[in-house]
This record gives sequence, C-alpha cells and structure tokens, in this order.
Amino acid sequence: MSAKSGPGEFARLARAHGPRALAAGALLAVFFGNAGFRSLVGNWRELHRLHGEIADLERDERDLDARLKALRSGDSGVERAARRDLGYIKKGEIEYRFPPPGRAE
Repeated sequence: MSAKSGPGEFARLARAHGPRALAAGALLAVFFGNAGFRSLVGNWRELHRLHGEIADLERDERDLDARLKALRSGDSGVERAARRDLGYIKKGEIEYRFPPPGRAE
C-alpha cells in the first residue's frame, strides 16, 4: 500500500467525488433498475424487427403482384404456370422427365 492510502485519503476522495458518484449511481438505478427502461428497450427491438418483417412482406407483395399481372396478361402465363406447377401437358404432347444432374442411377 502507498503512504497516502488510509481513512484520510478515502474521506478526501469521498468529498471530492462523492456527489458525482452518487448522481451517477442514482441515474443508473433510475434508467436500468426499473421495468420502464427495460420495456422501452424491448419495444425498440420489437419495432425494428417489425420494420424488417414489413419490408419482407412488401417485397413478397410486389413479387406476387408481378406474377398476378403476368397471369392476367394472357393465356401464356396461365399455361406456363399449369405446366410448371401442376405438370399439365397438351393433348398429343409427350412429356420427357430426366433425373436431376449429378445423380447417377
């Protein structure tokens, strides 16, 4: 220990920095010690998560609107969707199915 340490040095430090330390402790207790601040932080995080979810949903809506517009523009969009999604073929056509590449049988 140094020669300055002791009860007198502690009292001097307490007089010099005590009010600041008490104010800082009180502010920390007010901000972090109550449920209101924790709730505020939780709500802020939830808000940012919801903004991201809204952006994803808006992007999905634009994609679906584009698909709907393509389907409404004529029979070719409906035909393409029926062939791709449902495996439909026209009368007289022959469907050929190939295994996916890289799969040896």
